[in-house]
Amino acid sequence: MTTITRPIRLAHLTLATLAALPLAAAANNTVQPGGWEMKAVITARENPGTPPKTLTESTTKVCLTKAFLAKDPYLTPGIDQDKMEKKGAKCSISDPKRAENAASWKMNCVMADGNSVDMQINNTVAPRKMKSEIRQMVHKGGQDLEMQIIMNSTYIGECTKDMMTL
Repeated sequence: MTTITRPIRLAHLTLATLAALPLAAAANNTVQPGGWEMKAVITARENPGTPPKTLTESTTKVCLTKAFLAKDPYLTPGIDQDKMEKKGAKCSISDPKRAENAASWKMNCVMADGNSVDMQINNTVAPRKMKSEIRQMVHKGGQDLEMQIIMNSTYIGECTKDMMTL
């Protein structure tokens, strides 16, 4: 097993948790409810001096409901903290910042297995476009792995039956 594959396993666990979350930004009555196409690119690198390697690129279509958006899920720091903690993580939020169409915060989670992840989340919105940038430093067994998730989302119209509904 190469040195990059072990941390990637933890990263995939973290990403699997985060993949269930909307990673783009929204504000009450700002983001258009309906169908959204979310394109994500996940990169990683072990050493700061090396270029990042693309791990995955994906496109997902989701239905964002008015009820879901009314919770202000994307600009609220720690909105995803409960989901992480239900999987056994202990998380803390720091440095929250918010403007009308943007929010950022840091989140640190110690996973059930003792490994940890430090995240910096930066989200921006418009009625029909959203962007989320998440930088993660995964600490596992004395090794660090830097990961970045960039998600660009675009409103695509009415929800359809094949879309996951949030």
